[in-house]
Amino acid sequence: MAHAKTVLRLALCVLLSVGVAAAAQTQDDKAAAEAEKKEVKNFGLTTDKLDKYDAAVKAVHRVQKDNPTLKKQMDDDDSRNPSNTIAGSVATIEKYPQIAKAIKDAGLPPRDFVVMTYTLINSAAAVQMKKAGTIKEYPDSVLPENAAFVDKNYERIKKIFNSEDTSDKPPQK
Repeated sequence: MAHAKTVLRLALCVLLSVGVAAAAQTQDDKAAAEAEKKEVKNFGLTTDKLDKYDAAVKAVHRVQKDNPTLKKQMDDDDSRNPSNTIAGSVATIEKYPQIAKAIKDAGLPPRDFVVMTYTLINSAAAVQMKKAGTIKEYPDSVLPENAAFVDKNYERIKKIFNSEDTSDKPPQK
């Protein structure tokens, strides 16, 4: 789960830092940030993609479990150099060939894995806020189709984000 948590932390950093960093951005940086926000918004969620994403998360867990040194290195890298862009997150994944291979073998390119993570987080946050009554309408940053998909698959998505490789742990009661 550490990788999923890492990606979750990266996604949250992206979302929170966009506003803070906007004042310090060059025009090119602003254009790139806008393009990434648009890419996250327009990434269509489907059951097939969610199946691949779930398989990728599980595969990453297995790699990290089999390579505790790699997991520690990734955690250390993330805490020292958190990425705040899709490109930076993809570069971080590709820095670890075993992780990139695990994601690709599950059927997702690393970029789709990162963008899907951000899309799931944005959509799930909006769905949760609407369920809690914090918002009445979904924000423009979330496609209605993605919100509906997340709402329908909310428990499964929550399980994916809260999962960890439990292959040698007894089931919880």
